[in-house]
Amino acid sequence: MAQDATYQTKVYHERGGERYVAASGGTLAVESGGSAAIYSGANYTIESGATLDLAGTETDATNIRRILLSEWGAQQTVIIGDNSIDISASNVPKNCRIFTIVASDAATQPSIWMTSCSAGRELYLRLVGDLTGTFTNSDTALTVLRSGCIILNSLGAALPSFLMYASAASDCGIFFKAVADNVWAIIAEVGTNMDES
Repeated sequence: MAQDATYQTKVYHERGGERYVAASGGTLAVESGGSAAIYSGANYTIESGATLDLAGTETDATNIRRILLSEWGAQQTVIIGDNSIDISASNVPKNCRIFTIVASDAATQPSIWMTSCSAGRELYLRLVGDLTGTFTNSDTALTVLRSGCIILNSLGAALPSFLMYASAASDCGIFFKAVADNVWAIIAEVGTNMDES
């Protein structure tokens, strides 16, 4: 019987034995009951321009990155003066959407850094007063600095840094949105305890 020259497999084991390839039109299928595992030390690459179908909805590489890094959902709380946290050397976490800082009279002149971001990311930064009421505003001024990013105020001007204040009676909250890669914009403020000067 003559060889069928029209048969061209679209999924094949590459010569040399180093890769399985799904060529254009081919599919690597994991059927019901099957699984695919990626173990510690392995790499999983999704290159720019690729899409991932999640429940039939196409998701591009940028949004896949945000989903995998939990940029849209996580929240975290830290307490100023907690000996386990050096807030002055800390960055606002990249995998966090709501970041709450609880003020304390155990530390003066604390600061924190905002860093690079992906366009579309949202962040709510909140400074909460210590309910003991044993400090004054000057004790609880949190300086927000920037590194690798730009912060725009509500008028569109770039800020090198700004101060947030809290007391036993009031908190301060700021809602940011990344209007472009590495450009944070202040969209709204909760409370009036913010100094952009």
